[in-house]
Amino acid sequence: MKCGVLLLSLLFTSFIDIEAFTSRTQKQATRSHSESAAKASSNTIQYTNKCSDSETSSQSEEGNNNMTAADTMLFGRFKILASQIFHKTEHSFALVNLRPLVPGHVLVVSNRIAPLLDDLHDHEYDDLWKTVRKVQRALKAKYNCDAFNVAVQDGEGAGQSVPHVHIHILPRYRGDLERNDDIYDQLEMWAPREEDSQKKKRLEVPDDSERRDRTLDEMAEEASIY
Repeated sequence: MKCGVLLLSLLFTSFIDIEAFTSRTQKQATRSHSESAAKASSNTIQYTNKCSDSETSSQSEEGNNNMTAADTMLFGRFKILASQIFHKTEHSFALVNLRPLVPGHVLVVSNRIAPLLDDLHDHEYDDLWKTVRKVQRALKAKYNCDAFNVAVQDGEGAGQSVPHVHIHILPRYRGDLERNDDIYDQLEMWAPREEDSQKKKRLEVPDDSERRDRTLDEMAEEASIY
């Protein structure tokens, strides 16, 4: 009898020890798993933050590039820096001239690259000429000029050196040139670069003494054609 009680006591004690060991093992495993999960979570958060920083940096760099690109305009194949542009609208911009013929000689250019005035949409065309008027007012305030040359070379055959619609605006003063028409000769030979200017051919215009007035009938006949 005593032996049976002793055996049951030993079995019960062993069962308690095994249960306690199992409980401790499970707790340790759970704690270890939690620590591993927390560490993994920490690593994941750090990795994600690094990605976010990287993405933010990339987006920031991309934004800076876009900002630079947005501030840079094209005049034909020439890149115009923001520092050279003094007025800008939705469809036009005005820039200072690389090779001005007179002080204040500037250009008004369509935002969209189009060779001819007729290639512009109506809203682009209207905006272009409204911009010309605004620029003239600004130049008049700056230079106190009493006149302007506003010139368009509409196509290569008219002396256009850059196949992109642009309008020359030149402040003028009474008596500033000995021969007033010299400005047209200079405009005809104008180009953004000297080597381009040298390639242009000068239009041969008869002297005033060689030209005759047409009759009223001749002018009326031409008017009827259009």
